[in-house]
Amino acid sequence: MPRAEVTAELAETIRNIRIQNKISSRDLAIHINKSPAYISRLENGSIHSIDTEDLYSLLQFITKEDSFISLAEEIYKSLTIKYSSKEIEEQLWFTNYDTVKCLIPIPDDLISHIKNMMDQLQISRQILLLRINSNESLPEEEKNDSTIPFNQWYNRKESNGNAHSIKIHLTDKTLDDILDGKLQQSPYVFVLAIVFYLLKIEEFNNTVSITNEEDAMLMRKAKDLLNQYKFYSIAEKKAELSRIKSEKDFSKILNSFDTENIEIINDILRGFEVATNHNIADTNEKLKMFKDNMHWDLGFMLRLISLEYKSMDQISISNRKKFLAEVSALIAKYQASPNQIEDY
Repeated sequence: MPRAEVTAELAETIRNIRIQNKISSRDLAIHINKSPAYISRLENGSIHSIDTEDLYSLLQFITKEDSFISLAEEIYKSLTIKYSSKEIEEQLWFTNYDTVKCLIPIPDDLISHIKNMMDQLQISRQILLLRINSNESLPEEEKNDSTIPFNQWYNRKESNGNAHSIKIHLTDKTLDDILDGKLQQSPYVFVLAIVFYLLKIEEFNNTVSITNEEDAMLMRKAKDLLNQYKFYSIAEKKAELSRIKSEKDFSKILNSFDTENIEIINDILRGFEVATNHNIADTNEKLKMFKDNMHWDLGFMLRLISLEYKSMDQISISNRKKFLAEVSALIAKYQASPNQIEDY
């Protein structure tokens, strides 16, 4: 199982978001089957590495985020309070979460672009897969080093300092599922690798060995192409947002999922506005409780409000009141249940 280096920045991030979300070190320790002393040592930097799945699990538990992307957004926001984007780039634990763990929706037009490139270059899926899994930019000793896990960023020592590298292994099924539209979400690195090698073939044909400068140029072009289709890692999206100068520029960066999210939230706000105009005091009282419930357990509340209440549109007002009374009784019943630390 891959492990993440516990940097000072990671230790501080865990402690900060745990305190912000009012999670005790005891509850966090129980969640990952460790002792409270382990959490204390983790947060003060005495522990130097952590299993990546334990790391992701504890971060999700602290923030109560079910979505990997939402969690990455929250972690990135916490990091930006103290660190620059350049300093955040040095945090491999975040880069791995952002580009390997998170599943990002793949736009259909990006897939069409990739398939058009393959047609124009007359390259088969088998040859593309071979080029990707050859990891041509890595030294032979690292390709053959079994201690370096696949699909996990690591530091490679170079004469001018450390460089981030990744040893990609993409299965033929994953490649087929991406290109055939069967896999609607993918880790960022898989699509990045596909585009990178297509650009390399376009630029250098069958040449395998290129300079570090040429490699970096291709990587930038690959990221720019993905940005063009609004397929972003969190770090890339934040970098794009930092460069915007107007609301028009901002709208260009948003993908269809961002736009839909904004439209849904605006529609919800319009509904709250109607309720406010009808009875502001009563609406404020209910919204304060909604806010408290949201901060108590966001994942649970999202599940609760996403149940299909509108399917009851034929029931009478009296039955709706009865339903609310029964829900209140259920809340009272479960308040008396023993507290257990577990996932949904």
